[in-house]
Amino acid sequence: MIFDAAWCIGLIPLGTLVVLHLMGRRRDVAWWWLACAFLVSWFADAAARWYIIPPLVVSTVYPVTQSALVGAVLMPRRDAITFTVTIIVVALLTVAGWGIDGPDVLFRTVAWLTLAVLALSRWELGLLRWSLVLAFGLGWMAWLAYAFWPGWGSWGAYQAVRLASVLVFVRAVVALQTTLRLLPRDDV
Repeated sequence: MIFDAAWCIGLIPLGTLVVLHLMGRRRDVAWWWLACAFLVSWFADAAARWYIIPPLVVSTVYPVTQSALVGAVLMPRRDAITFTVTIIVVALLTVAGWGIDGPDVLFRTVAWLTLAVLALSRWELGLLRWSLVLAFGLGWMAWLAYAFWPGWGSWGAYQAVRLASVLVFVRAVVALQTTLRLLPRDDV
């Protein structure tokens, strides 16, 4: 039951946007991209849960995908591409150095802390800023605690941070205190 509830956390942002859309309260595509970034964890958990993809592979792939989606919203195109290539290279180096069952601390640190610092520097994002800082800053710390000291307490703390970040996202998208738009694309 607890696992099912935690698994569904990633559905909340997209569900919120669907409800708002049905109510006629449209949001820019950038909000949908961010909701999809949260949804990546739901797909990752589903793939690992039913062993569609080995859990260790999922654990390597989903942070890269999630981070790339958020980077695409928060960064100009060239920076987002550079960021995505960087986290892919760091992930590949991590896998090459330690194997698929090795520590994925390095690339999660590069990916998630970059996003947390980027969000922290963007005051204009309002509540969304805090959602992203929670998800990728405090979420990184909670995930580290779980990675190094696995157990119910550390897992529960990580899930609590995930839920808090999603609830702040919901508040931000409902209140729409900030105009979020995909940044203008520069030439590549």
